[in-house]
Amino acid sequence: MFRAGRVSDAEIYGGLGDLLAGVDSRVEEVWLNAETFVSEAARRALSGRGKRLRPTMLLLAAECAGGATETSVALAGVVEVVHAASLVHDDVVDGADARRGEPSANTRWGSKVAVLLGDYLVARALELIPAGERERWVPELARVAERMCVGQMREVRAAGRLLDEAEYLEIVREKTGSLFGFCGRAGAATGGRPEEAADGLEAFGERFGVAFQLADDILDLVGSEGRSGKPEARDLAEGKLTLPLILAAESGGSETREQLAELARWEGTPLEAARAAREVVEAAGAVDAAWGRVEELLGSARERLAGVPESEAKRALMALAGERFPMPVMG
Repeated sequence: MFRAGRVSDAEIYGGLGDLLAGVDSRVEEVWLNAETFVSEAARRALSGRGKRLRPTMLLLAAECAGGATETSVALAGVVEVVHAASLVHDDVVDGADARRGEPSANTRWGSKVAVLLGDYLVARALELIPAGERERWVPELARVAERMCVGQMREVRAAGRLLDEAEYLEIVREKTGSLFGFCGRAGAATGGRPEEAADGLEAFGERFGVAFQLADDILDLVGSEGRSGKPEARDLAEGKLTLPLILAAESGGSETREQLAELARWEGTPLEAARAAREVVEAAGAVDAAWGRVEELLGSARERLAGVPESEAKRALMALAGERFPMPVMG
């Protein structure tokens, strides 16, 4: 079902390339006319385009709701910059050396500058909102940012502790699903669709975002750096016991839970930890079970589009949550 690699704009939706070009123009405003160092730092943080999944989600939701507008394109730029800011801050929290094959901001300039760069990106993102729309969208974005921060704080505080599946999924909904959900609702609102369709598109986005994060967590454990775009077993090295390990603990009994507790205290290399963890989760059948959870979430996401009128854009969203689900490669 899942494809390892990029899906082109044209494959997803015929008019998406032109809309995303408009998003790129908005994003470039963040580093234009800034002081030289700030401009360079912001450009580096934003130039790794990745999949641009969040802008894509927002624009397709807008197209489902009657057509993307200038406000849709502007907000798609906003969410891309907010996402980039969150990655800069994540790398500081995680002590990550690299991002998408390049030195992370904290490696290049130190943690103090990286934190301030992330803050700068959030401030500039808010300035991208059209002046007449700020009263509506700034509070909405503030609520999303709050959820993202709460999710990240809960994850950091849980380091080294084996969560149950419900708590783990709630953290993922907050830190990742919330921004995707915002994309669905904001797209619907800027396209003019009635509130009932906005609810469905928001729910679709949130479930898709959770599925994407779960896939990323699975690949971190059982993939390779070439597929996932980050060092193998980085989550485990940071004490994050993700879904495959949680499912292994639930199905494997006390002995398996003790093995996992030892992994959380691992003092060897991340690669050694990954090999040990894979043995545990594969013995428990937890990798297949984790991919099953991804498929369940994507199925639930597709169901949430039932109230959205048929269109090419809706079919594109259905495909993204199905046979064209974009695996987290260099995500």
